[in-house]
Amino acid sequence: MQKPSLSQIAKQLGLSTATVSLAMKENSRISDQTRARVKEALRESGYVYQRSGAGLRKSKTDTVGIVLNNVSDPSFSELLGSIEGELAKEGKTVFLCNTDEKVERQSEFIRKMSEYNADGIVLVPAMGTQATDLEEMKKFSPPIVCVAREISGYPIDSVVVDETLAGYTAAKHLLNLGHRRIAAVGGTVNISPFNRRMKGIRQAFDEAGQEFDRALVFECRPVRAQGYEAAARILDVEDPPTAAIGYNAIVTLGLKAGLQRLGKKIGEDFSLIANEGIDELQHTNPPLSTTSIDLQEMGRVVIQHLLSRISDPTAPTKLTLVPTELILTDSVSSHR
Repeated sequence: MQKPSLSQIAKQLGLSTATVSLAMKENSRISDQTRARVKEALRESGYVYQRSGAGLRKSKTDTVGIVLNNVSDPSFSELLGSIEGELAKEGKTVFLCNTDEKVERQSEFIRKMSEYNADGIVLVPAMGTQATDLEEMKKFSPPIVCVAREISGYPIDSVVVDETLAGYTAAKHLLNLGHRRIAAVGGTVNISPFNRRMKGIRQAFDEAGQEFDRALVFECRPVRAQGYEAAARILDVEDPPTAAIGYNAIVTLGLKAGLQRLGKKIGEDFSLIANEGIDELQHTNPPLSTTSIDLQEMGRVVIQHLLSRISDPTAPTKLTLVPTELILTDSVSSHR
């Protein structure tokens, strides 16, 4: 469907083209009410102001937007480095947005990248992102590839970790060591990796003929501080767990610190398995077992998908699962 011109929108609103143009630029000479009317009309029509210059829009700008949920997470920092390196090989410049899990900030950045006519966007969806959030921007946004998280019910290229395998592998190993009370710490039901991970954990319990206790699922934002705070919560339940699987590296590092503060000896009277493969997991005492991911390879695959999508916007969407590998250290031991 052809997008309307500025003059068509002006005619629809009963305004001059000049007034609509000034309203788009937030000019103070235009009333707040008129600016709001113009903004709503632009949103409904899918019109995007091209900042690259009137009449001078290029078919390619060699710019790509990268949207991360938490730039302080070392796993995403490593992934960003891989993605940026791959884009540099293609001669593309990166614009970065840290959403801090705010859907509104994510949407605004995608709109800005559309205004600057970016070639594409790599997106780690903020917690709570719905299909409708992207559907509303489909008219004007550049090609988008999701990484690390999917958007349920929305057809979009996605490169995600095989979290079902990660959860299954970690839980199976702990079950084989005799643990039956195993906590899952971090993540929430409104982010896709959490749900995949829980599916894998439950699968391991079912195969072992054991019942997984839903009371041992401790949801929280995937940040270090909340992992630390979760330590007291998991030890406060009736019949507390003897092992735990952390949602990601930083949640698990926080959980480990919290458990040690409460007197637990990791690898002796409490077993702990992380997820992801950042260096810090091996530079703590004891080093943490983890379902490791090759983040460099993940970044390469993401850009491969993005370049393919830019080249052929109408191709069927793809979901790519990145495998994990269980790396064992002294942070796990048999149940005593």
